[in-house]
Amino acid sequence: MINFATLEAVRYGPELLPSCEYVSPTTGTEAEVLNLTRLPHNLLVRLKDVSAARSVNAELRFKADNEVFQVSAAAIPNLTEPTQYDLLASNSVRLAVYAITGLDSYQICHGLWVRKTTIADKLALAIPLNAEERAIDEELGIFKTVERGTLPAKIDRFLLYEYWPIYRETKTIRKDVPTAGIDVETLRPRKYLEQFVALEKISCERKTVGDNVRFTIWRDEDGSPASPFLTLHTYAMHLDYDIPCFIPAMKEIGLRLEAGETQENYCCRYTFTIYRMTNILRARWFGEGPAELIKKVRAGVA
Repeated sequence: MINFATLEAVRYGPELLPSCEYVSPTTGTEAEVLNLTRLPHNLLVRLKDVSAARSVNAELRFKADNEVFQVSAAAIPNLTEPTQYDLLASNSVRLAVYAITGLDSYQICHGLWVRKTTIADKLALAIPLNAEERAIDEELGIFKTVERGTLPAKIDRFLLYEYWPIYRETKTIRKDVPTAGIDVETLRPRKYLEQFVALEKISCERKTVGDNVRFTIWRDEDGSPASPFLTLHTYAMHLDYDIPCFIPAMKEIGLRLEAGETQENYCCRYTFTIYRMTNILRARWFGEGPAELIKKVRAGVA
């Protein structure tokens, strides 16, 4: 489950963090899949890519800031594609499964975009600016651009205009997985500091819940093989659907499979991209570069 410790490890925003879980709420109760209250004031999150098992006995319940949504799981895609929920939150976000009648190992996945709040974001969401931010707003005319509707920039725009892919690759494996687990691969950029790598899609074979197969991820200083950054329960996954993610790393991303029971010829697939490092990303991630560029990145106009 994505928690506050996971958010604290987000350093290369925007990042899309995946979660694949299964829950067993009893009749008339909820099981929380995500519950982040009092989000850090400098972060915005966006809940999306929610997929779940189709069931007349389940209801999905969402909360983004003060807005509450709920939908029956009786007519949603059956873990083959995500629903169209796309919920922005600056204060709190929650996702839960409500059991109309008892549910056993109910499968659900979601993604959470996480990024730092810009001055343009604050203006659009009516979040008060501090004195320094007000000065930057007046200098760059950010408020007028927000009023025109061209700011804040959407995440798709960031990825399209600020990320330059060198190559993208999809790999598949078919291996035995002992209970001790196996290292799948360690992804690295070819030229450290000039490039970075980003994990973008994951798909795993679904076994039984008792097999307890997990796909784990660690990167740079975030996590380790023994204590991963993210753990995905593959019982909620399927080879016919790629779980979207966007997890950048400057040095390396470690991928690993673990299992409660030995697996023979286990299959999984993952996609990653090597990107060129740019001055805008150095300014956004590390606060490095010309002062004017850092100011524009902070403002949300670069």
